[in-house]
Amino acid sequence: MPQRPILVADDIENRTAVGTRRSQAIQNAASSLAQRLGANVTILYVEDIKTYPLRGFDSSRFQEWHDLHQERLAEMSRQFPIPAIWSLKSGSPAEQILKALRAKTSPELVVLGTQGRKGVKRLLIGSVAEEVIRHAKRPVMVIGPMAQERDQDLGAQKQMKILVATDLTRNSHPAEQYALSLAKRVGSRAVLFHCLWDSYSAIMRPSMISGMVPLNIENVLEEVKKDTVATMQQKVRFFQDRGVACAYTIEEKAVPSTCAVFQEALQGYSHVVMGTHGRNAVLTAFFGSTARETILNAPVPVIIVHSGK
Repeated sequence: MPQRPILVADDIENRTAVGTRRSQAIQNAASSLAQRLGANVTILYVEDIKTYPLRGFDSSRFQEWHDLHQERLAEMSRQFPIPAIWSLKSGSPAEQILKALRAKTSPELVVLGTQGRKGVKRLLIGSVAEEVIRHAKRPVMVIGPMAQERDQDLGAQKQMKILVATDLTRNSHPAEQYALSLAKRVGSRAVLFHCLWDSYSAIMRPSMISGMVPLNIENVLEEVKKDTVATMQQKVRFFQDRGVACAYTIEEKAVPSTCAVFQEALQGYSHVVMGTHGRNAVLTAFFGSTARETILNAPVPVIIVHSGK
């Protein structure tokens, strides 16, 4: 069975220093993974009428605008060290990306970048990356601001090391399964990561609401830790039995998982793989989520797998 292509969704209209750096980081991440997978690349750009230069609207200027995008896409495809084709669409960028992901021969994943807007501004302007993540049926690799600045040469690594963030619930199963598949195909190591803060807070929250803390809270938390270790060991064996070198690490400090994941990602990983619930956009905008904060702060590409897919 032929390898699925990797879809690269880039904003070729943005020619600023930040935009150029983001495009280069996207290209590097996509090409290094495609080479390891033996996959081709499809570059997608969506012409959004909101980005049309306000210099008067006539057919000749619009055609020039359109032709310029074709030239940039063709140039970009030639820069890839692997076979790459390009596609130029019009309309809503998020809708067109999602449409491509729903195609009969859907891509392995889509690679895109994000500017990391926050709060009300992000809510009003919208985020293509977040909209795609919330609705995509395929994994989404996001190159966040920190990863764009570092732009590591992943292709130079002899062996990739994938950090698989798990909350040990069913919501993480799709991400774990994808990480296992990816690691096996590219000959990568996998490290399963869990933050005990999530488990502890799940125990403490009801107690705080009721105003009663169990007298044996230390014993309860110690049992939670033992169960967590046993579960992580079981997951490691599952990976190893399927031919993937795997280990686990547990963050025991009282820090939220949003901080712990990207701090662990600094330890020489090539990618982070994690799941997301795809919660309501308003809640995500103001209160954040583990996936969103990891994308904004991780020094490497983050692959998001929707827990409901």
